[in-house]
Amino acid sequence: MRVPTLPSRTGSSLEQLLRRHFATARTHTAADETARAFGRGAGIPGGGGPLPPNFGRPELSAGRRAAATFFRVFLPVSGAAMMYYAYTNPDKEALVGKRYPPELQYLAAQQTPNTDTLVNWSGTHEATPPRLFQPESESEVEAFLRVAARRGERLRPAGSGLSPNGAALSGEGVLALGGMDQLVSVDKAKMQVTVQAGVRVQQLADLLAPHGLTLQNYASIREQQIGGLTQVGAHGNGARIPPCDEQVVALRLATPGLGVISLSEQEEPELFRLARVSFGSLGVLTQATLRVVRRHQLIERTFTASPAEVKRNHVRWLQENKHIKYLYIPYTDTVVVVTANPPASPQQLEAAQQQQAAPAVAPEQRTEALRKLYASVAGSAADPDPGAGMGATALRDVLLAAGPGPLDAAWVAQVNAAEADYWRRATGTRVGWSDQILGFDCGGQQWVLEVAFQVAPSLDALKPGAQTRDLQFMDDLLAEIKKNKIAAASPLEVRWTSGSSSSLSPAAGTPHSLHCWVGVIMYLPPEPEKRAAVTDAFRAYTRIVETRLMPKYNAAWHWAKLEAGAASGRPEAEMAAVVRPRLAARYGPALAALKRYRAVLDPAGTCGSDWTDAVIGPAPQQGKPQGVEAGKGEGAEK
Repeated sequence: MRVPTLPSRTGSSLEQLLRRHFATARTHTAADETARAFGRGAGIPGGGGPLPPNFGRPELSAGRRAAATFFRVFLPVSGAAMMYYAYTNPDKEALVGKRYPPELQYLAAQQTPNTDTLVNWSGTHEATPPRLFQPESESEVEAFLRVAARRGERLRPAGSGLSPNGAALSGEGVLALGGMDQLVSVDKAKMQVTVQAGVRVQQLADLLAPHGLTLQNYASIREQQIGGLTQVGAHGNGARIPPCDEQVVALRLATPGLGVISLSEQEEPELFRLARVSFGSLGVLTQATLRVVRRHQLIERTFTASPAEVKRNHVRWLQENKHIKYLYIPYTDTVVVVTANPPASPQQLEAAQQQQAAPAVAPEQRTEALRKLYASVAGSAADPDPGAGMGATALRDVLLAAGPGPLDAAWVAQVNAAEADYWRRATGTRVGWSDQILGFDCGGQQWVLEVAFQVAPSLDALKPGAQTRDLQFMDDLLAEIKKNKIAAASPLEVRWTSGSSSSLSPAAGTPHSLHCWVGVIMYLPPEPEKRAAVTDAFRAYTRIVETRLMPKYNAAWHWAKLEAGAASGRPEAEMAAVVRPRLAARYGPALAALKRYRAVLDPAGTCGSDWTDAVIGPAPQQGKPQGVEAGKGEGAEK
């Protein structure tokens, strides 16, 4: 690496100063050596003449001696007094801040790299970036990006690490945004709030509650940060409610190319609609203004139906319920239906609360089939009911890992049958605030694939009893599971949203369009060998969905569940043959626009990663230091 050198210009003040310093030093040294060698001049130390009287002890007047005596006494006393005052009256603010500026943090990371390993929630992806920073303000984000771009290095924005595909992880550099978690402003007149991107969804719900406000919809897990939730196009459920990115009405983006920019439908609308779902590829989302609604309670009703019953009632249920989802249980005739609606009257709310207080089946009896099956493989005389006290999802996890194991289709079918029995007993009513009701216990660590496709241009245009593309997809999926004897665990989760105006949303479409989201799953046991086997089986499972179903229904991946890049285990040949053609079919013009804007906002791919390289390709000037002449300055080689 080239070592920076001092300028060689003759007019440099620094150079002149250095020349004078060394010239003076050389003159003094020569004079001393001459005196020592020849002893010329009496009174020169090292010379040959005698020392004068009182040499080194000059005569002082009485006044000077008095002043010297005074300062010998005064200075120690005053110094002690100052130390006492400083000890008893400490500064409220330290002279040196506790937090170094980003430039110094970056320099420190070069000398002492990070050694902490980042792992996503499912434990399926991890990275140990040598540069790991936790900015606390937009200006710090901008500064970190500026330094990284100048050095030709990467800093990937990261949230809570919940994405199953680890899209926010990078082995090069990471900006963890959890320290930017403030509620900036609340505008009740406009029903809008402005937040920093690192605030978590449940944290925001709690902050909005005193204002009588809440988010329009919630995804299954509420630990996401707002930045990650919107950037990957996450969603809740409700056929007339758009994905979460559509709640964003304005945003601020810190970019390596142009610094911080503000975007909205009024300011650069095309770029705004791209940036809302751009998975961190255009810059770092630092702030978002969100559309909110009045805080409200929901009445959730859970019941089971057969696939035939679902088909007869499907369109009516979609049209009548604000929130609805289906949980298909493979190898059974059971579909769990979960609806949630605001109470129509105080009387309806009170009746629902009474039903919740007096469930038809006691909680400990609901898991009876699951506990009996677990006892058959893990019970003993000393502990005939090892599953006592465990919930349904925990029992499912231990059951799949027990017996013949999670890849034995017959065993998984038995576990699914026991879970279906649980859901039949768990039918009933629940009442709570929307942020409490719309969540879902997803179980333990898992592999997940979720895809989305349009069902119809309009929900209201569907006729009750009509065949619909979403249920046809489910028929095809269940048939593939049965034909290939896939050890498909429960549930196959099916949800709906309306369309999003974000160009890269998996549900991109008109406001009235109806979109379906389907998720398939396999749970991961703790043992490394079994985890590896489940991982291989899940990859085979997802290839069936990706090659036989997604093209047929023009489906797209949920961005947080698209496995790509070196760490995914997906070969490049498969990316070229399966993934990129499917992305081009769904997002061709939008991806082209994304690349054009990226060439300006992040020309060197500073915010990218192996995942973004695999999905959208490398940036135009990737790896090149920005703002530095080629062959000169920082990072250049000799």
